Amino acid sequence: MKYKGRIITFLLVFFINLLYTAFYFLRDGYIDLIEYIGYPILLPLAWWFGKQYDKAKYYSEKDPLTGIYNRRYVESAFTTIKSRLEQTRQSASVLLLDVNDFKMVNDHLGHKFGDEYLILITNQLKRSVRKTDIVARWGGDEFLILSPDIQKKEDLDQMLERIHQNLKQLSFNDVKISVSIGSALYPKHGKCLDDLLKVADKNMYHFKSQKKLRDTLG
Repeated sequence: MKYKGRIITFLLVFFINLLYTAFYFLRDGYIDLIEYIGYPILLPLAWWFGKQYDKAKYYSEKDPLTGIYNRRYVESAFTTIKSRLEQTRQSASVLLLDVNDFKMVNDHLGHKFGDEYLILITNQLKRSVRKTDIVARWGGDEFLILSPDIQKKEDLDQMLERIHQNLKQLSFNDVKISVSIGSALYPKHGKCLDDLLKVADKNMYHFKSQKKLRDTLG
């Protein structure tokens, strides 16, 4: 929740001050003027401190360039998702995506255009997944998509096709936008995130090498 820290801090200060005021009213039979003045001072301060907490939490979980989740959030979220999957005996998928020819974009167009390139890809990735899926920037030009409740290989194939098709629609300074994707399934290929990433990474580089071979052969 975007305002979680602000709301919790605001309510906490409000009720503590309310209990404090009620205690002295019951003890003394009246409320000092300072107690009435306290609310307009303390509550805005509580909201401000809550806002700082929300900002700190946001930047600890989000990638500053693209606005999507970062590695730290995924590692934390996977633990929660895994616990739920174990209870329901459902599967999930991990997709590792590497942007093709990104070094060429940086070298020829500059890092500013490279950043815009990544943001453009990010927006298409978010359009390509379900609301329950987690899209994260894994580092550099790598992205990760964590999809809970993937039950069929057909569902995974449809997502992969949707990603590729959505990226094909993009145009960026005459550069053809595409990604190499490797996938792994929980629990089939591993029960911890590191094992799943190893499988996904291996499959991704196999996909990339196959693409280079096709491009070489024409």
